[in-house]
Amino acid sequence: MISPTQTMENTTEVEYISIYDKPKRGRGRPRGSKYSDEEKRIRNCQAALRCYYNNHEYYKLSKRIREKEKYDAKKKEP
Repeated sequence: MISPTQTMENTTEVEYISIYDKPKRGRGRPRGSKYSDEEKRIRNCQAALRCYYNNHEYYKLSKRIREKEKYDAKKKEP
């Protein structure tokens, strides 16, 4: 067995970092977005169109109901 000498110290390649020296993690969700304002507007428009066309029958029916209610309200007003 080799006895430790002054040249063979317990050295590590990784520098020691105290847990008290580490920066604290921020609270909450990170702020900011990787998309510009124009890209956000385009993405929102595409999402709205996709929702509309995926539920096309529902929107047609709701529009017909709204128009009928409007027509009936106008008819009752004499």
